[in-house]
Amino acid sequence: MPNSVKKNSALHIALRQASMQGEDNQYFALLENELRKSFAIDLLTFSLIDLGNNKARRLYSSDTSSYAIGGMKDIEDNAWTERVIRQQQSFIANTSEELAEVFFDHQLIDSLGLGAVINWPLVFNGQVIGTVNMLAHSGAYKEHDLSRLEELYPWLLAVFFKPFEQKER
Repeated sequence: MPNSVKKNSALHIALRQASMQGEDNQYFALLENELRKSFAIDLLTFSLIDLGNNKARRLYSSDTSSYAIGGMKDIEDNAWTERVIRQQQSFIANTSEELAEVFFDHQLIDSLGLGAVINWPLVFNGQVIGTVNMLAHSGAYKEHDLSRLEELYPWLLAVFFKPFEQKER
């Protein structure tokens, strides 16, 4: 059996166990560790999208002091919304200037030394229900390969079907 199959099987078993046991922090930690193997990540968040109220709520954050769990924020109508929500496509930016065009909190992002983002929509029943948000230094995602996100899709999607209550790390 190839190593990649064994490795993915072990990950799937661990994710399944964490999910079945309600180990929310462990589940998120497993996903975060796996994503870090394929992407530069200085900040990782998962956001639940409420299209009916045009709001987003953070379910997970790798930096809770800067980006706390919970709370609702408005989804602004801009190029990001068009790309991620309406077209259901990933949004990738690699400069602070690009981030400033679509994110109201671009100054906070910049102050954390972040200048690149991948926002990856999770779609169920024809609508975006959440996003995986990875941020890193400027230029980090110029050469991007989103296939690992596709491979993890069922596990990432599962995040949005359970009301996770993150405990502080």
